[in-house]
Amino acid sequence: MPEHIPDNLPSRGGFRSVRTRRLSFSLFASLALLATAGCDEDPKPVDPGPGPAAPKYTAKIKRTSYGIPHITADSYGSLGFGQGYAFAQDHVCTLADQILKVRGERARFLGQGPGNRHVGSDIAYLAMDLMGRAEKAFPTLSQEMQDMVTGYVAGYNKYLEDTAPEARPAECANAPWVRPITPVDLLAYNTDLTLLAGINALALTIPSATPPTVSAQSVDPKQAALRPQMPSLEQLNKLKTSDFGSNGWAIGGERTDNGKGMVMANPHFPWEGELRLWESQLTVPGQMNVYGVGLMGVPAVLIGFNDNVAWTHTFSAGQRATIYQLQLVPGKPTVYKYGTEERAMTSKTFSILVKLSEGSLTNYSQTVYFSHYGPMIAFPDSAAPGFPAGTLGWNAQTALTLRDANIENTKFLDQFHGMNKAKTLAEFKAVYASEQGLPWVNTMFADKDGNAWYTDATPTPNLTKDAYTKWATEATTPGLNVTYGVFQALGFTVLNGSDPANEWQVEPGSRSPGLVPFTKVPQLERKDFVFNANDSYWLANPAAPITGFSPLHGFENVPQSPRTRMNAKVLTEVSETGASGADGKFTFDELKTAVFSNRSSMEELLRASVVERCTGKTTVTYKDTTGKDNVVDISEACALLAGWNGRYDVDQKGAFIFREFLGAYTGAQLLNKGPLFDVAFDPANPIATPNTLTAAPATGDDPVLVKLAQAVFTINRSGNKLDKTLGEVQFTTRAGTPIPLHGGMHREGVTNVMSFGAARTTVFDFAQPHSATFNSNTLLAKEGYPINNGSSFIMALQFTDAGPNANAVLTYSQSGDPRSPNYADQTALFSQKQWRPILFTDAQIAADKNLVETTVSGG
Repeated sequence: MPEHIPDNLPSRGGFRSVRTRRLSFSLFASLALLATAGCDEDPKPVDPGPGPAAPKYTAKIKRTSYGIPHITADSYGSLGFGQGYAFAQDHVCTLADQILKVRGERARFLGQGPGNRHVGSDIAYLAMDLMGRAEKAFPTLSQEMQDMVTGYVAGYNKYLEDTAPEARPAECANAPWVRPITPVDLLAYNTDLTLLAGINALALTIPSATPPTVSAQSVDPKQAALRPQMPSLEQLNKLKTSDFGSNGWAIGGERTDNGKGMVMANPHFPWEGELRLWESQLTVPGQMNVYGVGLMGVPAVLIGFNDNVAWTHTFSAGQRATIYQLQLVPGKPTVYKYGTEERAMTSKTFSILVKLSEGSLTNYSQTVYFSHYGPMIAFPDSAAPGFPAGTLGWNAQTALTLRDANIENTKFLDQFHGMNKAKTLAEFKAVYASEQGLPWVNTMFADKDGNAWYTDATPTPNLTKDAYTKWATEATTPGLNVTYGVFQALGFTVLNGSDPANEWQVEPGSRSPGLVPFTKVPQLERKDFVFNANDSYWLANPAAPITGFSPLHGFENVPQSPRTRMNAKVLTEVSETGASGADGKFTFDELKTAVFSNRSSMEELLRASVVERCTGKTTVTYKDTTGKDNVVDISEACALLAGWNGRYDVDQKGAFIFREFLGAYTGAQLLNKGPLFDVAFDPANPIATPNTLTAAPATGDDPVLVKLAQAVFTINRSGNKLDKTLGEVQFTTRAGTPIPLHGGMHREGVTNVMSFGAARTTVFDFAQPHSATFNSNTLLAKEGYPINNGSSFIMALQFTDAGPNANAVLTYSQSGDPRSPNYADQTALFSQKQWRPILFTDAQIAADKNLVETTVSGG
């Protein structure tokens, strides 16, 4: 396989700065004049030849405190150049790794990987053909976006040109896979980001899909040794559902002290890998001035604000893809039934280079199969206990395939570029109508005029009512069928792909055939507030439920998560001690205080009753998983719960115990009447229910106290002490130093989420310690709760007569390089509940005492 290095990149000389070129010309002219000095004849004019060409791109980068770049240029190409250069300074290794992934070249440079994972990734990405799709899509982008992408790539490549390989961060210092990239490379990677809620999470199931007629004996042993292992359902679940979410508030003029809009952004995303957020301000004078964050390597702001409008996003509860189970024709494992006809699968063989352990390269080839929906996929049969053998794999009767709503999303970048430039709610909505490029998020919007707007405008399969009603029934009814099993395990829709009635329906106005058009997606405009915390669109404002939509957008009239309930309570309560005070109108300070209040809906519903039940009790018998009876002293735990103030703050004792008490219950038991709650969920009162601790039995052991004893037993078994503060057990590590963290878990109903997850595809991370866990619900380890996921870019913004006023903190800090002073500075701020002002105006930026200004040129 030839080296994937573009042959049309600018020469080394083409990347010199304007200042360097002027210096060399001046020196040349001076030497010419000196050579003629002292001659008898009059000096003859010296022809210096043609002057150097002006650089294609020039941008000014002003880095303020905490390393935030404010990038200004006179064109979108130069703006992209400056952003790409500044981004590479902070995260060059991450983007280089992701480009390697979408090119399908990981195995070539990094070897087979655990379980031949790199081999599987390469085959999957070649099968998805993101490079080919990007090549076709690039000319369809708006000219401004083409210029931004091209400039961004040139800026990234300029950084590589300026930086010696050994001077790069340790993850990729001297790595041969860090190479110049092309606009097609970058667009392919950006396309991959849109697939996060679909095929991206299931990529390794593509090379797992093999017809049952292919036996191990028929495969060359050397090739067989390189075949990727099939991922378990548990591994896939970790990629898709590890406390992955966000909170977003847009508060309208009726609920603010000045009648103008407010936005609170609190995305819960990974603290490592490609899904981190990176902060910047992008300005082309007179055309665009936007501030906020974007995912790694995206030339736009995805969450942020400009002078007139502000917005944030949360991960949508809807469906971005459908899995189809195909009924196969007997005796023909690659032919499936489709209505009254038979359809043959197509196939394509992909070949890659694999670096073996001794350093040599070998070829590996694998054939991938496709239905008319998309690639064939396969889960291991053993991954779903209770399913008949072969149900989830590819057998003589059935096979699985996948269709992703974002695989044709060529509007992603133009969507955000339009949002970045919008000046009014009407303009903002118009971008949604024309582009329909959001990949997998809800939007909460507010503006200087006091409007608040919500929508879940993500691409959603457009099924008929009959089709989605049948799916919703199967997906929520326990039973041994593929729909229920896969939906409960991974959250994906599963349909009968042999029934044409389950095809996505084509409707005018949609971005791509088969998607719900923007005019028919959930949306709500208010003057008080809208919010989302990863439940469905249903209660964007509890006073005005959104109803009547396909369950593929999310479910209505179902129990809400503890975190949704806490968000709603903060936004709806009006009292002297409430978040917005007795007047119900948020001030800027009240908004910030609410964000870091670390209140827990589960604590407010249950702790007082638990303390009442355990007070005066000493020992309780708990039967562990081995069947052994353990006599557990709960008195200290009860006293610590009684003394806790109910907040998940670093200095608080008792939060640790309450977490493990809740961790003794399943997630479903936190949502409705059962062993924890006595009053059931009521769709007519969805925020206040369920409630009330279940009553103690008249005789026998009190199950609630047994759960408390289980919590104490679990903590003791982990080697931790009951009286540890939250900060002693919940932390992140930077450069080997633990930093205590406030906040709680999604299941505890704390809006400021702290968690641990595996939602990344990068081949390196910052090696957060996390040993074996003692509780699968809380992930308690001997270290406590190491954190690498949760609240990330936290922003509080209010529009004022003088313009936007905003504070923020990026919890894991701006730079990914441990050598950088901006690697942990904001993490320390966050640990102490401190905000930093967002510097937006020229005067604010100029007044920053740590301002460093650089001009970069090239191209």
